[in-house]
Amino acid sequence: MFSPLFKKLREDLPGFRAVAVVGDDGIEVDRFVLEDLPHEVLSAEMNGVLKTLRRLRGEIAMGPIREVVIRTEAENILLCSLSEGLFILVVTDPATATGRARFAIQRLAHEFQNVLK
Repeated sequence: MFSPLFKKLREDLPGFRAVAVVGDDGIEVDRFVLEDLPHEVLSAEMNGVLKTLRRLRGEIAMGPIREVVIRTEAENILLCSLSEGLFILVVTDPATATGRARFAIQRLAHEFQNVLK
């Protein structure tokens, strides 16, 4: 479904490790993983993070959550809202600039949305 877009992301993003389109239930709609990552667990757990942030958003009137970046010693994890009920999860090497990853995702966001139509 999203394979051509996953390929573009992989080509444009040094340090790319994985990408998934994930539903609000934490289940992956589609994915592309370069290495042995616990991507299904990561997708489900990141969905929990987003649910917590959405609840917080409602309590303090922050507005919609567009993206979340988590940087660790082992990897960078980017969550970007794709539509109501779907988000893109991208995992990169820790040395990859998160700004570059954010730009690559934003540049393809409209193409991801077109696939969903």
